[in-house]
Amino acid sequence: MNLKRIISAMLSASMFFAAAAGAAFADDGLFYEKYDMTKVKPDKTDGVVKEVEVPDGDYTVTVTTGGKTETSANIYINGGERVRAYTLEAGKTQENEQPVVPKDGKITVQVIGENPNVTEIEIEQLPAREEKGEKPTIYIAGDSTAQTYVYENVYPQTGWGQVFADYFTDDVIIENRSMGGRSAKSYNNDGRLDRILTEMHPGDYVFIQFGINDGDVNKPERYISVEDYKKLITDKYIGEVEKRGGIPVLMTASAAGWWDDEKGNFMESRQDYADPTRDLAKETGCAFVDANRFVTDTWNSMEKDDVLSGYFICEPLESKAYPTGTNDTTHLKEKGARRMAKLIADDLKKDVPELYKYVKKDIAFTDMDGHWSEEVVTRLANDFVVQGDGNGKFSPDRSVTRAEFLKMVMDAAGIVGHAYREGECLDAKQEDWFCYYVQGAADKGIIPVEMTGIEDNYFTTQAFAGLETVTKTLAEATEDKEAVTADVYSYEGGKFNGNEPITREEMAALVMNCMSYKMKNASDWDMSSYSASKDTFKDIAEVSPSYANAVEAAYMHGFINGMGDGTFAPKKGLTRAEAAVVVDRLMND
Repeated sequence: MNLKRIISAMLSASMFFAAAAGAAFADDGLFYEKYDMTKVKPDKTDGVVKEVEVPDGDYTVTVTTGGKTETSANIYINGGERVRAYTLEAGKTQENEQPVVPKDGKITVQVIGENPNVTEIEIEQLPAREEKGEKPTIYIAGDSTAQTYVYENVYPQTGWGQVFADYFTDDVIIENRSMGGRSAKSYNNDGRLDRILTEMHPGDYVFIQFGINDGDVNKPERYISVEDYKKLITDKYIGEVEKRGGIPVLMTASAAGWWDDEKGNFMESRQDYADPTRDLAKETGCAFVDANRFVTDTWNSMEKDDVLSGYFICEPLESKAYPTGTNDTTHLKEKGARRMAKLIADDLKKDVPELYKYVKKDIAFTDMDGHWSEEVVTRLANDFVVQGDGNGKFSPDRSVTRAEFLKMVMDAAGIVGHAYREGECLDAKQEDWFCYYVQGAADKGIIPVEMTGIEDNYFTTQAFAGLETVTKTLAEATEDKEAVTADVYSYEGGKFNGNEPITREEMAALVMNCMSYKMKNASDWDMSSYSASKDTFKDIAEVSPSYANAVEAAYMHGFINGMGDGTFAPKKGLTRAEAAVVVDRLMND
């Protein structure tokens, strides 16, 4: 008898014994059963409970509720809340499908509520995924520090997992399954780990990073003791991933930006679960990335303010979720998320070398080799100031748009964008990638009035001049606190036209307005003291009167040069390479 027949006979025998024990199997040998629950009377305390012994494997469980009366239900599977309390009108039904990995050889479904109306529970075993996927997948199981955010709701909060794919080649897939507010316990109870386990293929990686919410004793749905944390991570996160042929990668919690005034450095954070995680890595031999430690070490090699600029520390109006501002040194903005993602990706060379082959090395664009601006563009790209087109190219000789340059110069000057407010962002829309920069620049009076078309005969580009201010109430006064307000500049009726190419004189005006804003006494900086000189550029007379002072000042400060023949070519467009050089000079000012 050949091996295939032996295996077939063994499977048939196991199916026979399982069937004899009362289990149900489909024609393909996989467990499958539907349970009619219409006659099951719910217990006042426990609701409706169905416990089923099942073979080891991956499952889909579908709980159907609804009936002639109103339904009030809350679904738990294996002790974890999977579907939060919901109601259905009389006559309505709802199917709730959940991925499930058995616990101690059982699947336990519990539906509670004033009137759960459970009509059917279906348990279906999924086929084993014995072959590797077309490409290896990296799943990230973590909390809010890694989560992917929708900027329309929470700009500018960004998780490191949100940008992780940017540091890998297309030969690997990144699936960021991180979720805010989760501990190792609640992430598992939510069924998020089960979803990864029921999807993954042999050869896939699962990055496991918790430890920020796990010690929250005031939230029992999150809290897990260190002992239980180590057992859960070992048995399920590591054990179940390995059982499916995957590679678990254990990580310490993301480093916070906690500054120690007394010692003058960033301190190690989240050690209550970071230390046990380090112990777990030694005990299990699991691949291990000590992000907490090497990120903190990196922060201590940088300037304090530069590090903190990457955390979710927001000025008023910057964050949509927190319009009065934040001082959050746990979560990140895009700048900090990209730094952390790159540090983690680079560390794989040492700690997960078999995965490092998929990591992009220092950012290098395919169309920059030998270009006169290659060194500057590469440096700015690695500092996250400029970006490519998403296809590995920078397009150095293409005209830079107004929006692209606005982003570059604001980032270079350390000026943050603001959450989009409809009707107050010139002609930018929420769906425009640059709306946050336009909103911030407009609120701060940075955009030259002439660029907006509000006043064609306006003869100065000095930041803030000629613009009316509007006072916005961000928080009403209470008995204990005064109202929180912010003054913003109004460009009512103007347009920015962000997708249009920027001219060189407009570029100079934006540069000087940003640098003016950056100065502490920006509103007192009178650029009119810079008088246009014939010795500056041969074609200085061709500069629009409203931009003349800015062009002169930008030249005198060394931010711009001419065309090499003594001219400035004020009406000519600016290339992306030229824009990068200007921005590089601003950053080195």
